[in-house]
Amino acid sequence: MLGVMQAQTTVQIELTTICNFDCHYCAGRSMAQRHMDDALLQQVLDSMPTQQSLWVSLQGEGEPTLHPRFWEWAQAFRDKGHHVTTITNGTRINAQRCHEVLSNIGVSIDTLDADEAERIGRYNLPKVLSHFEELVQTMGPQRVRVHTVSYGQDVRPLLNYLQGLGVRAIVQPIQTKPDYARRYGDLPAVHVYRQRQRSVETYTCRFLDGRTPMRFVNIDGIEMPCCFIKDAGAFESTQHVREALARKVVPTPCLGCRELS
Repeated sequence: MLGVMQAQTTVQIELTTICNFDCHYCAGRSMAQRHMDDALLQQVLDSMPTQQSLWVSLQGEGEPTLHPRFWEWAQAFRDKGHHVTTITNGTRINAQRCHEVLSNIGVSIDTLDADEAERIGRYNLPKVLSHFEELVQTMGPQRVRVHTVSYGQDVRPLLNYLQGLGVRAIVQPIQTKPDYARRYGDLPAVHVYRQRQRSVETYTCRFLDGRTPMRFVNIDGIEMPCCFIKDAGAFESTQHVREALARKVVPTPCLGCRELS
């Protein structure tokens, strides 16, 4: 299933598309809601190299810890010698278990405004922040990071808060692909998406040219070059994508992607 990989390759595995949030920009809320089959997960594990330690990120378009065997699978990949991480929405954190099993962890937080968090479908912010701070205290700030999607909100209060805790912040622009943008409504990002559709300035991608080597295994076990391809039915192969971009043609699965800007 997984072929030869570069030394720093990250393998991202979509354990589930089920989530207890309803984030207004999340493509996963429009996908079929289910967990990856255990037999398929075992195939992925068995296909991992035995002489190479990789970073394995158990994450996708759902909340990973909702998978009923999340911790068993995290331990299984760890036992095979890999560094295991995830990105969680923070509602189901077991800080001690995270400390024992995960090499590091990402927590998704977009705002410190509880009303704004509720408005965008990120519920129970006080609980999330309480769990997050417990995680920082247990694992140490160096092993915790926060992922923030910038959709037009003021992120400065959040960044100041994280700086005070010594936690690294990763602020990502909102994805501009149509399989994401159809959920955006009147978000400012819609204008960005329309501008992006008009022209592409470069036909290179960090996931294909070696700058960010990764493999993404989606809920159906399909291996793709990145996690931004949501319509697997339009995806032929990584080689097809690479060859199309070499001809200065954007293949259907990559249309509107911010990585081509």
